[in-house]
Amino acid sequence: MPKIVDHEERRRAIASAAVDAIAANGLSGVKLTDIARTAGVTTGSIAHYFADKDAVLAAALEEVCTRLFIQIGTPDRPPTANDIADALPINPERRKEWIVWLAYWGRAPHAPALAQIHRQYYAEIETAVAENMAGTHPDPQLAAAAIISAVDGIGTRVTLEPDLWPADRQRALLSELISPIIAAFQPKR
Repeated sequence: MPKIVDHEERRRAIASAAVDAIAANGLSGVKLTDIARTAGVTTGSIAHYFADKDAVLAAALEEVCTRLFIQIGTPDRPPTANDIADALPINPERRKEWIVWLAYWGRAPHAPALAQIHRQYYAEIETAVAENMAGTHPDPQLAAAAIISAVDGIGTRVTLEPDLWPADRQRALLSELISPIIAAFQPKR
């Protein structure tokens, strides 16, 4: 009897392995053989699920975006500074994701498909945060963009200078930057 394979699950596992391989080797240095080794599959298996290396790299970017941005959007209430801080590189797993996320920043301006993935995820998370904050501020979209910019700035610093930015310092700075924004969204009594 043939083995039943969940193709979407396998694609995501390969994308996840690509995230690990990119974190270890850099975006420009990663090879399909690195990704295959990390995933425990052959390069032929990767070719079965992805058209080419660029498709694998796009899937890895989508995987990182999903992991990072899922932390920020919370339903039914404005996000707290603590909710948002979970998207920062506060532990080794998050730092790895940020290393990969930032690796794509340099490539995206010259790769339309990657730039589109960036735009899509930024738009989705900005919309989710703004929707959660709507109704108590004249411009929740602008406030959401400010919060995301604060996360990007802190995340970049931490990724480049991890020894200077323990989790408690990251959380304190984020709170300092976004607490006034979040406070403006608290319902008036």
